Amino acid sequence: MGDPCVVGLDVGGTHSRALLATAGGRVLGTGRAGGGNPTVLGAEAAIANIVTALRAALGEVAGERVEACVVGVAGVSTLMADPKAPGALERAWADAGLSCPVRIVSDVTVSFAAGTPRADGTLLVSGTGAVAARMRDRLPARFRDGYGWLLGDEGSGFWIGRQAARAAIAAADGRAPMAELAKAVLAALLDQGPGLTSDLTSDLDPDLDPDLGSDLGSDLDPSLDSSPTTGRRASAAPAGPTTQTAQVAPAVVTKPLSRQHPDSAVTPKSISGKESNPTPEGSLAAVLGAGFTLRGRRRATELVRAVAAQPTVALGNLAPLVMIASEHGDPAARQIVDDAARVLVDTLAGVGPVAGEPVVLGGSVLVSKSPVFEAVAAAVARRWPDSPLGLARDGAAGAGWLAARELLGEQAAAEVHRAFTGDGR
Repeated sequence: MGDPCVVGLDVGGTHSRALLATAGGRVLGTGRAGGGNPTVLGAEAAIANIVTALRAALGEVAGERVEACVVGVAGVSTLMADPKAPGALERAWADAGLSCPVRIVSDVTVSFAAGTPRADGTLLVSGTGAVAARMRDRLPARFRDGYGWLLGDEGSGFWIGRQAARAAIAAADGRAPMAELAKAVLAALLDQGPGLTSDLTSDLDPDLDPDLGSDLGSDLDPSLDSSPTTGRRASAAPAGPTTQTAQVAPAVVTKPLSRQHPDSAVTPKSISGKESNPTPEGSLAAVLGAGFTLRGRRRATELVRAVAAQPTVALGNLAPLVMIASEHGDPAARQIVDDAARVLVDTLAGVGPVAGEPVVLGGSVLVSKSPVFEAVAAAVARRWPDSPLGLARDGAAGAGWLAARELLGEQAAAEVHRAFTGDGR
């Protein structure tokens, strides 16, 4: 029969990942599929993607060799609240050849396990969304943030990307210098660049799981999903929170601007209160400030339209541009990095890290060793100097280790944690 095998799955909003390994941590197979968050997709579609990833990881290995399986699911409360889900899951495991017990937990649990073998500690994630959790016996006991892109997720990849877009708009319309970050954002969105739909987050780390942590905190409430909606911002606003939160369409100028007919909000009449003839661009700039030009206003408006035409979540793909520009000394990018680190550390502080217990960082913004990671890690070292720092690079590996722990026991499992997850640094 060979060594006993275990399976771990990390199921997020955009990706589902599976790992097949021996109980000692030797990887035998991996698989991936589309997102499996039932809050976003519904239980049936979510289960289908979970099974696709599982089958890919199993490959030619017989399912009966698997003796333990742990599945971390974003939106697990929604999944288990569906009365049809338990039966559908049982059939799915049987169809894949599994006869072992399958434990379904929150993706918070598998992310924490990916960063430490300890049972208690804190987790801070900045991926597409942002959330912190205090962990007790490997289960979340307290949350901060994770409220979604519209009302929360401060310091997340989406939050950073939105700040980058705002900085580019400010530079385009003359309120700020046209420096490296603004130029990079404009090039990406308007100047034949890759656009927001390109997964620029992969530039943070080629081996990074960009979905790790993207939906953490969705189990604060069965209806809550912390990741931004994948629908378009210009679409009609559906009811409900977060992924079904009412969409706020940005203001878009629908009439083209021209020298003869400038935007009515900035006409000479509106400034002076007196009627006058249309003002040439040079005179208008003299009134509004040297940085203002109608060409800049048009450029800013084009940027607003380009962002509005993309899925809301795609703003997070601008985050790597902020990291690069920050490393090159761009003032706007550095300010965004500093602000992101500050709000993330505040979120972490809200769950009350305990001296001596590990602090685990997860999500693409933090485990990529980005400037935000450096700032957060330095702040953690200052505020909680006795807390070891761990990195949750692979939620599926964390789930696989939890499955192995069920076979090996606590002490033996701690000895193989590194084999599953790396050294966590």
